[in-house]
Amino acid sequence: MKKNLKIVSVFIVLILSLLGCSSLKTNTEVYRGNKLNIAVVGDTPKINEGKSIINFKKISLEDLNHIDSKSYDAVIISKNYLSQAANEKYKDTYLNSSIPFFFVESKASILPFVDNALTYEQYADRVNNKQDYITGLLGTGKSEYKTWQYGYNITNDKIDRTNVKDIYSRVFKIVEKVKKEKRS
Repeated sequence: MKKNLKIVSVFIVLILSLLGCSSLKTNTEVYRGNKLNIAVVGDTPKINEGKSIINFKKISLEDLNHIDSKSYDAVIISKNYLSQAANEKYKDTYLNSSIPFFFVESKASILPFVDNALTYEQYADRVNNKQDYITGLLGTGKSEYKTWQYGYNITNDKIDRTNVKDIYSRVFKIVEKVKKEKRS
């Protein structure tokens, strides 16, 4: 009887330990959809997916206003180019393009890219968004747009800024969804 009680106790502790560990895992599901062609201004992201599924093509900021939305499914603009990308000359491109734009580590969210009342730095000082790693924007015409925000993972009640590959996987899923909606 005591032996059975010990076995049951060990079994319960084992199950509770496994349940506790599973709640700490983050959702790192890799994108496995159709091939995507993504233009990148700045650093090419490090991702979970292979080159056979995600094709990155480096472009310059100057290319934004002439981007061929039939050649690319989305644009990613890295942190070092956000201030320049907030220039008023790109606003119409963001708001009228049929592909989404994603801004990496924008402390100003999407505000300076759709409203040029303030500079990127001024918006960043006011908004100071430190929780989101990527903010996305898809113009729908008439100065209207959809947005997405992808925050850092939280592990043990702390923001984990080290592993962002799964954030890109979530972005790729949205890009594929937009691409499918565009076709229908």
